[in-house]
Order: sequence, then structure tokens, then C-alpha cells
Amino acid sequence: MKLLRIITLMSLPVIVSLAWAQPMMPEDILEQSAEAMGGLERIRNLDSLLMTGFSQTLGQDGGSAASPHPSAPGKWAAQNSVQRYFDLDELSAFQTHRQGFLYPFALAFGHAWLPSAQVQNGIQALNHPLTALKAALGNQSELGAVSIEDDNIVVEFTINSGTRLWLGINQVNKLPAWVRWSGPHNNLGEVTYTTWFTGYVPFEGIRLPSGFTTSIDWRDNVITEFHVDGYEFNVDLPVFESASRGFGAGEILDVDVTTVAEGVWDLRLVTEFQGVETNGTAIVEFEDHLLMFEAYGSEEDTFALIDTANTLVPGKEVTRVVMSHHHFDHSGGIRAAVSRGLTVISKRENENILREMTSRPAPNFPDALARNPQPLKFIPVDEHLVLEDDSRRVDVYEVIGHMHMTDAVFAYIPQERILMQGDMFVIEWDWHWWGDNYMDSIEYFDLDPAIDIPVHGRVATFAEVIDNINNQVTAAREFCAQNEAAGIYMAGCPVKYSRD
Repeated sequence: MKLLRIITLMSLPVIVSLAWAQPMMPEDILEQSAEAMGGLERIRNLDSLLMTGFSQTLGQDGGSAASPHPSAPGKWAAQNSVQRYFDLDELSAFQTHRQGFLYPFALAFGHAWLPSAQVQNGIQALNHPLTALKAALGNQSELGAVSIEDDNIVVEFTINSGTRLWLGINQVNKLPAWVRWSGPHNNLGEVTYTTWFTGYVPFEGIRLPSGFTTSIDWRDNVITEFHVDGYEFNVDLPVFESASRGFGAGEILDVDVTTVAEGVWDLRLVTEFQGVETNGTAIVEFEDHLLMFEAYGSEEDTFALIDTANTLVPGKEVTRVVMSHHHFDHSGGIRAAVSRGLTVISKRENENILREMTSRPAPNFPDALARNPQPLKFIPVDEHLVLEDDSRRVDVYEVIGHMHMTDAVFAYIPQERILMQGDMFVIEWDWHWWGDNYMDSIEYFDLDPAIDIPVHGRVATFAEVIDNINNQVTAAREFCAQNEAAGIYMAGCPVKYSRD
């Protein structure tokens, strides 16, 4: 018996190589994979598919962790009651779900389990073996090279939009193992995504995966896990129409400029749709240059703010930008800023992640930094950094005791008593889970602010800030009590606050 087992194991590589006997034509490989799933003609004749289940997604692809450290725990959101419809003729998808964040979030929609609907076209619909196979075998796709990766044979194909994908097919069972593609990314330039298909189960004679795991080539982060409850074939499809609440605000229409003090301006993006928060930056004038607080959002957002700032004072342009913290919404314009030669000022602990962001190539989706490569110029902040010339002093301090963002900075103009910050406080927040951080930071450095210029929200007086923080903490405590009374124990509860 032992001898027989050894012979069987030793014979396996031979059997694998024979299963894909030469020549390894991509059409043959794909068709054999379709047969292994349940039959080529059966798959071709499917019109629609409904996949139900639940999933978890990693916030900002891992860029929302409290710390920029590669091993920092991520912040996850859960999607329940997921229904993902596939139009297998048009190769499009439509997903509905209810989402809740699994960490303390300051806006009520994050914990409301509100319904969301997303239309997924093109490559967004191809992270399923059925759609990937049908796309690869479609008349409008171009098949490319065949290669071997680990125990999978890989077929490259290009869809009619010009997007290139790779489909990995297990050499033993011939079932699709994964699909891979690349896409643009605000913070990382270009990212390669791989969705793994696991736990194949037969449904009405067709083998389909029970699990999907998507990872990216930055820090090997797993960004999505999908658990399948079931499948239905040839269902009636609903109207594919998106409906969700989030931060997308559409096209930039204008930049509002408000003079806060002499040589200090607040710039706010005016966008096509009113988002849950308004976003902007503070601009501070020095003798020979301008300082910007935050390169927020995206390349488009940041260029709009920089270009507007550069019109404020003849002969002076933005040359430095303070990054409050590394979160991917707050650092979404860093690559754009670096492409313009700006020096980045931030907490020393953020240097490594900044170098990760700005060193990544984007050959297939060239952004401003890929088109105009520039080295990162970085000034670190430990506890306190002074920026000063004969006309102006700005102090950059570390944020004290903020568990939402552990390696953060804020800026302070002592003469005008103006504080500039990102996520220490936002006037639109429903709840504040970290209310102590604002006064802790002010008291630790013995500051006396009168005006607050935020990244999110609007300019406010110091009295407004403190009043709103107290109200937001009270609302968060009430939210915790309501949930606890219902037997639900939320992340962030009980609220830690020492300034009652």
C-alpha cells in the first residue's frame, strides 16, 4: 500500500503535463476549462446569474488603518444581504447590499446598514469565472500568451476596451483558479488585482465557487472576501441603476476662496453633487512661496486647489504641502503634488508609506507623476517643526491621542491664532468617537486658537468647534446606549471622553 501511494504521488506531475499536452492553444485551454465547469455549450447558453451571499471589504485598500505601518490592523466594512446579478450576454453586473462599518465611523450612514446599488460594467464584472471565461471566449476578445504560474496555466486576453486580463486555470481540475487585471489608483499610481475562486460546488450541473478573495500587489493586502450563499440561473434581471451614498461628488465646478486673515486663505472645492462633506485646503503666504495644508482627494482635486492657490499672490506659488495623515482620502493628491515638485511635510512615521506611494510606476494608466517623474522631497515632523521666515511663522505639531490616526500632524499660525487640521474635528460629523484629541493637542502644546480651518467642512470659530465636539460625543454615547439596549455592541462603545 505504501509503495502504491508513492508511485501515485510521483506520477502526478506527469499526469498534469499530459493533461495540457502540446500545443497549448489558448482557445483549447479555455474550452477545456468550460467543460470542467459544466460544459461549454451549457455555459454559452446561460443568459443570467444571481449570486447571493455576504462580504467584507478593507477600507481604502488598507489605506485607512490607524497607523501607516505595513502590519497595522485594517478597518473593514461588512456587506450583508448581497445580491449580485450578472447579465451574461452583456457581461455586466448589478450588486445590491446593505453595508455597515466594523469600526467607529463618524457619519451615521456608516452604521445605518443602508441599501446600496452598484452597476458594474466592463472589467468590474469579470471577477467571476463565468464572466471571465465568456469574455475570454467572446468574439471581440483577443487571446494572448499562455504561461505557467505555480500550479496554474495562465491565459492572457484583451477585451474590446483594450483592457488586458489574465485567467489562471488549475492544471489538475482545469477549473478557473483566479483572474487578474490592473487599474489606476489615486494613491498608488497603478494596482494589480487578483481575485481567487475557491471551494467549487456543483449547482444544477455547473461548478461554481463558494468563495472569492481579492488581493492587490501593494503590501499583498486582501481587500475583499465574498462568501456565497447560493446561485440561481436564468433569472429575471432588475434594472441596472446605481443608488448609494458616499463621498463621490462628481465634476469640480469651481474653487471657492475665502480670506481668513491677511495671507491666509480657505479654498473649498465646489462640485457637481453635494457630498456628505465639503473638502478643501488652507493656503498660507510666506515671503517667497505658499504653503498648502493637505493634498486631498485626487489628482484632479489637488491640481484645482494648487492652480487656484497660485493665482492668489502674483509671483508666489505653492512649494510645500503639509499632509495631516496618511489615510488614502487625505493623501489622494500626494502623487499629483510631488509631480509639481512640492515638498511634503508630515509625521516622520509617514515617510515610508509616502515613498511607497510615490515610487510606484503606472505604465498602463499614467498619472501626472508617471508622466513627469519627480523624487519625493520630505521634511519629517517629530513632535514639533517650525516653518518661519521674516514674514510668517507656522508651527507644525503632532496630534495627541487620536486613535483614528496615530501618526498625524496639525498646523498653527500663532500670530493669527489659526489652527489647520484634518480629521481632528469635522463640523458635519454626526458622532465624535475621539473627542479628547482636539483639546489634548491644544493643551499639550499650550496653544490658544481662535479659528479652525479644516480639510473637511468649513471654517469655524474655536467656540463652535468645542460646542460641536461636545454635542457629537453626546450623540455617540446615545447611539451606543440605544444599541446596547437592543443587545448590539458596537465598535467604539463606550465612548472615551474626559471633558464632560
